[in-house]
Amino acid sequence: MTRQSVQAFAGGMILATAVLAGAFYLTDNGKAEASKDSQKISEADVKTYLKANQQVSLKREEYQELLNYKETALKQDDAKQKEEDKEKDKENTKKDSKYKLEIKSGMSTAEVADILAKEKVISSADDFKDYVKKTGNESKIRAGKYDLKRGDSLKNIVKTLSK
Repeated sequence: MTRQSVQAFAGGMILATAVLAGAFYLTDNGKAEASKDSQKISEADVKTYLKANQQVSLKREEYQELLNYKETALKQDDAKQKEEDKEKDKENTKKDSKYKLEIKSGMSTAEVADILAKEKVISSADDFKDYVKKTGNESKIRAGKYDLKRGDSLKNIVKTLSK
């Protein structure tokens, strides 16, 4: 671009700005302020609007009460759910309760350990895998259906699974 073309462009921008400013300030259509009469809204107008849009109006105190009630209800639901979960866990983890395990052909020791830990037959899948490896029973665990006691020792569980 030459110097003359840049000057012509800048002059055009200044001229366009001046024309727009004059149109804005010299006509009534460009006024940003609304008249005082059109700003007044009556209570009846608000009620009509709310009814037409199926909305309601609340005082701040009423709204705050509703929020507090909601929080309390959610906390009570959470507490009730936790209590139910604890009861369910107690039922599932009774020491003498039995669990039926089915080991399918091709399952790894890690898969068996994960199932046993998930069903709370053993306390830790890693402990089970380590015990099986340490005792050399990795290849002795057989496919089949087994009845196991929750909370039984790792030795008894591995003995049962390798029959």
